[in-house]
Amino acid sequence: MKKSLGQNFFVNKNLSKQIAEIVLKEDPSLIVEIGPGLGAFTQFFTEKNIEILAIEKDNDLSLKLKNLYPSVTIKNIDFLDWDFHGLESFKKKKITFFGSLPYNVSKKIIKKIITSEFFNSSSFLIIQKEVAEKYCSKEPNNNFLSLSTALYADTNKLFNISPESFKPRPNVESTFIQFTPKTVLLKNAEDFEKFLHTAFRQPKKTLKNNFAKSYLFTNEEILPLLQKRPQHLSLEQYLYLFNNVV
Repeated sequence: MKKSLGQNFFVNKNLSKQIAEIVLKEDPSLIVEIGPGLGAFTQFFTEKNIEILAIEKDNDLSLKLKNLYPSVTIKNIDFLDWDFHGLESFKKKKITFFGSLPYNVSKKIIKKIITSEFFNSSSFLIIQKEVAEKYCSKEPNNNFLSLSTALYADTNKLFNISPESFKPRPNVESTFIQFTPKTVLLKNAEDFEKFLHTAFRQPKKTLKNNFAKSYLFTNEEILPLLQKRPQHLSLEQYLYLFNNVV
């Protein structure tokens, strides 16, 4: 185990089996397992006739996994550095991303998944509970993370997981969360994210105040929306505002 990799290994065998069964119900053609570690979930995935591609950054663990699960394709690489090589042949098949993610990089990993062309089926991840709650927030308690994610995926908090299910024991609870792909209708998603960043620049102020120096609106119908605080609007309302920028 290497502290620098933020590893907390899943040790609750009964729960790992339950979680694996939920993932397998998606009937994926390929499971991309992120950071399988000691194979707590891999062991159950291999019981089914499904292709598994495991992305493991730790050199020692990669070697152990290759010996334990010869049917699994192991890539010894950081998921954030991986160019998704090997997924092209599965583009028209169901790909499910799964992993118990290191808390410190979970947002980056999720962003990489949901903005990828290979995000074509529900993905299941274990992340910090507080972060999961942000992903699943709705108006009037919206936030940048929930809104920018909602552009690509629907989120569904499945259940919480106690620290006792991990070794070493983390100081926070975790959550098993599902991300389901949506049809992205916005071509200029990066511009929209900048728009959202501006909206949440000062969350306690109105949108009119936050947008004042960066965006101009002339449509009088949207003025009531601009009088609200950023957390009070839905994704659809933000898209409406964005499409009315002069």
